[in-house]
Amino acid sequence: MLNNQNELFEDNDIKIAGVSDKKVLDDGEIAAMEFNEQKQNGNIEKAYTLGKRLSEIIFTTDDILAAHCCKKYAVNETIRSNAQVLFAFIVDTVLEHGCPNSITAQTALNYFHEQVREKSPESYNAIVESGAFSLYLLCSRDDKVSQSSCIGDAFADSCDMEEDKAVVKIGDDLYNTYFNICSTELKNVNFIK
Repeated sequence: MLNNQNELFEDNDIKIAGVSDKKVLDDGEIAAMEFNEQKQNGNIEKAYTLGKRLSEIIFTTDDILAAHCCKKYAVNETIRSNAQVLFAFIVDTVLEHGCPNSITAQTALNYFHEQVREKSPESYNAIVESGAFSLYLLCSRDDKVSQSSCIGDAFADSCDMEEDKAVVKIGDDLYNTYFNICSTELKNVNFIK
């Protein structure tokens, strides 16, 4: 009889109210599952492609500057370097707001930075060490200010040419041009939503 009682009360037969048999996944497991889902649907490969393409475009800064300003400014190394920082900011913004989720956005952004670092450590260091990135971020978050004029002012300030209205205009023009370029590249990827 005692044996039958033990069989009736085995631990795995006892259920505690409110406790489920389902395993609770931690954040790391959830992230891994989401990454695998994005990999299986092709979005991770598309994110790598987008990051690589955007990293190639950043090195066309000379051509873009030549289209938007006179030679005096187009060959100015300070303007060129700050134009790359502005481009990197826009890449970050477009990916964050345009990718289907944070996994694809972060994958594309990480690959963008990796490719820039491999091709030009100087450009990469200028981007990650620039205080202008923070200025652009403040502009993008300030609803009371016209974003493009704020960006232009921040661009001129980062070039130490805040009094030069031509440089402010270059910053505004570059912002609009870069935003359109990045948005077009993002659309061309056709992420699965």
